[in-house]
Amino acid sequence: MVQHLPVPRAVAAARSREALIDAALELFADDGFDATSTEAITARAGVSPRTFFRYFPTKESIVFHRDYGFMRSFAAVFLDQPASMTDYEALRATFVGQAAGFGALRARIETYRAAVDSSAVLVGREQEHLHDHATTVAEAVARRRGLTEPDAACRLFGDVALVLYQRALRGWLDGPPARELADLVDAEFARLPGLVR
Repeated sequence: MVQHLPVPRAVAAARSREALIDAALELFADDGFDATSTEAITARAGVSPRTFFRYFPTKESIVFHRDYGFMRSFAAVFLDQPASMTDYEALRATFVGQAAGFGALRARIETYRAAVDSSAVLVGREQEHLHDHATTVAEAVARRRGLTEPDAACRLFGDVALVLYQRALRGWLDGPPARELADLVDAEFARLPGLVR
């Protein structure tokens, strides 16, 4: 007789959260954000409506949950880049490194993109999130420079880095699946210095 060990609470919570995110994004992509209820999301995920609100305050908050994890890890990786690199080189290396292996996540990212594109509200919220991400980059650049607050140059780095990354991401999603996102990110960062000479 096989004995089943109890699943630790943190593992069960993570599984429920991921099931809710996947279910929500699939439904938003298929039916649209506005037409999808939290009840439909919980039914697809196989959890109770109470469980939804334990992890997410709103239907909208579930869309950008994974995005924040990506940017939280960005700052630590960026600040670990060698001091011999310029800030631009360190940004490039960090974004390229962060994008490595995204091929396995392509279906999830395509579903996310379709979910966001299903609603003008989500498109607007995504722009707010991108602004927050640019601020995260600017703050990391400021720390690397020994500043307590980002100055105009740090903010410009943040804005430019996010634009280059988003251009690469869109190109990757619109292109053949065999292409690597990391290669496209690297190409975007490589192209910019030649344009400003």
